[in-house]
Amino acid sequence: MNDFFIGTITTIIVVVLIELLRFLEKRLVGALTLAGIAFIYIGFAWHDIRSLVYAILGVALFFGLSYFGYKKNFMLVIAGLILHGVWDILFPFVSQAAPKGYDVFCATIDFLLAVYFYIRVKPLKICPN
Repeated sequence: MNDFFIGTITTIIVVVLIELLRFLEKRLVGALTLAGIAFIYIGFAWHDIRSLVYAILGVALFFGLSYFGYKKNFMLVIAGLILHGVWDILFPFVSQAAPKGYDVFCATIDFLLAVYFYIRVKPLKICPN
């Protein structure tokens, strides 16, 4: 249960920072967040080939959702955050690379950030460019 609370507190801090730094484009922050969090598993899985393959596949998926979500439709970023939360929950079933409790901690952040960006960015509009 501590992992959930720490994830919630972390998300609150991130959201407060995003709100305070009004000059930041929220769509870009969301896309970069999704792209960045996918790479965390590379660090965890570095010493296990099977885990590393899964992590690289995850990076490709989430990086793609991040890019096209920023360029075409922000709903892809939100869907990517939700899918990454599911990834966090399922990854321990295929690999022991991530630290204990990381699944709940990270999934909490992913799901809460998806809700935040959905509310604040109005993702149903097609993004310019």
